[in-house]
Amino acid sequence: MYGWMGTILRVNLTTGKITREALNEKLARQYIGGRGLNIKYLYDEIKAEADPLGPDNKVIFAVGPACGTIIPGSQRWTVTAKSPMTGLIGDSNCGSSFGIGLKYAGYDAVIIEGKSAKPVYLLIDDDHVQIKDASHLWGKRTTETVRIIKRELDDPDIHIASIGTAGDNLVRFAAVISDNKAAGRTGTGAVMGSKKLKAIAARGTKGVKVADRRKVEEISKGIYQSWRDNTSVLKAWCEYNPGIHSMTGYHQKGMFPLKNYQGGIYKDYDLVNPDRIKEYYLSRPRSCFSCPVACYQTFTVTDGPYAGTLGEGLYAPGLLYGVLIGVTDLSFMMKLAALSDQYGVDEMEIASLNAWLMDCYEAGILEAKDLDGLKMEWGNTEAILEMMEMVVNRKGIGNILAEGPKKASEIIGKGTEKYVMQVKGMSIDARDPRGSSSYALGYAVSSRGAEHCRHCFCTPANPVEKAWLEEQFKGNKALTDRFAEEGRGKIHKWVEDIRAFQSSLGLCVFAFVTSEAWHKVLAELYTAVTGVDMSPDEVITVGERINTLERLFNLREGLTREDDTLPEKFLKEPVTEGPSKGHVVNIDLMVDEYYQARGWVNGIPAPEKLRELGISQ
Repeated sequence: MYGWMGTILRVNLTTGKITREALNEKLARQYIGGRGLNIKYLYDEIKAEADPLGPDNKVIFAVGPACGTIIPGSQRWTVTAKSPMTGLIGDSNCGSSFGIGLKYAGYDAVIIEGKSAKPVYLLIDDDHVQIKDASHLWGKRTTETVRIIKRELDDPDIHIASIGTAGDNLVRFAAVISDNKAAGRTGTGAVMGSKKLKAIAARGTKGVKVADRRKVEEISKGIYQSWRDNTSVLKAWCEYNPGIHSMTGYHQKGMFPLKNYQGGIYKDYDLVNPDRIKEYYLSRPRSCFSCPVACYQTFTVTDGPYAGTLGEGLYAPGLLYGVLIGVTDLSFMMKLAALSDQYGVDEMEIASLNAWLMDCYEAGILEAKDLDGLKMEWGNTEAILEMMEMVVNRKGIGNILAEGPKKASEIIGKGTEKYVMQVKGMSIDARDPRGSSSYALGYAVSSRGAEHCRHCFCTPANPVEKAWLEEQFKGNKALTDRFAEEGRGKIHKWVEDIRAFQSSLGLCVFAFVTSEAWHKVLAELYTAVTGVDMSPDEVITVGERINTLERLFNLREGLTREDDTLPEKFLKEPVTEGPSKGHVVNIDLMVDEYYQARGWVNGIPAPEKLRELGISQ
């Protein structure tokens, strides 16, 4: 096999048994790798209603056939499990070097089963795989964990994915951290913690064989040239990173999540604008493996009470740790961002948790006596820090809050439930959907809960892609009007299918700018890497198969049409001022159209659609 390594590693932590099995070639062609391969294994091997934090759940790490090649942005890996946050499909994608280590060791995926009696970590060293004691690592933060493992193995370059304090304590929104990058959403870090698996360390010497090296080089050079032709975007992303750079656009569109989405204009915008963040805190840009876009920033705080703070990434602190919770101190935002990686916690959930508490506190529903004496007022930095410590260590009220905003609100009651801004149990990720029908529909129907990575439709970066879209969706106002709802479902379905294929192949969205239509170049890359012919239309079919199987998994776990919606605030309360003033979301119209585009009847894939996609139940 080209591209694929041809081997699945299976580790049972209950018995200590380690086995290898051949990758099924038909399965690989149907689901590619990464996200696609993971959902297939999860669907086939997890029983309905399995406890996400019980031994019957599995956590699967997988890479795609393009991972580890010279293709720009070919470093992505996916971790998947049944989510302890939502009870549905739980997966997260990361761009650290860990995927390269796993791939070069000779594996397309590692499936972790059962539960260890004591803390352990997994060492994958080419064909040599060991379960090693990690009792001395339990309770430690991610950076310290990595440092100790590298010292023990006498290898400063080994690739590691680990959990921090939050994962050890089964905080339901714990993340998996690697190279200070987070596979952040859906709580897969808590699943690792439930299995007493502190980390996986991987290194290998096998490399990746591709079918047509010259074609891979040719396409890769074309992608590099596309970036040279988009110098303004490249410069902005290298100087700020995509997350920080996009803040100006969100502000101009009135999409800032001001104080838990209360709406309106963020009057302190100058305090969190990208130029100020760049001037005071960004140290240097960094690139991931095989990537021309150095969009990963190192940041430092050099003075004030948080001096000495050092971290990497910084994709959304201004939104999450600023606008959402009423904080105007940028140094404090940097501190929270760094702590999130150290504790191994989902930034979006911990920020949303604070925003929910502050909204309830302002409304008088919750008081300090309900929160172990903490005054959860907007922007109260001391209370926010103390709350984070309580949550990641499950102390006091933090033990309830560690269940996540939705579950915690159901436990606390008192009417706090309506202040939780979530879909399917996962918090919205810091953009007000009343300012964009694309975000609104994406949050509502995404298989893993409210998030934007699988759907966000951006203006095409090249004339070829723009022309193709205009021809494909002729007369569709949703191509150019961010508020347009009619026609949105058709576009959304197409973008979701592209994202599913791209993620399964192992390519980064940020690094992937081409002079061709997305599905065309993806087909060419897949064929050049694997030697298996694929047409652009087949790219969409594979993406549709993956999205449909994720839907079937969720339906089996109890999902219904009623779950494909947004919090009432966005459906009934118009934005009060700014560029999105007066807007609410007509979600039913878009969801109906989306179902129709997918061939789903009231949210359930029709039998003829399953036959068309080759899915058997």
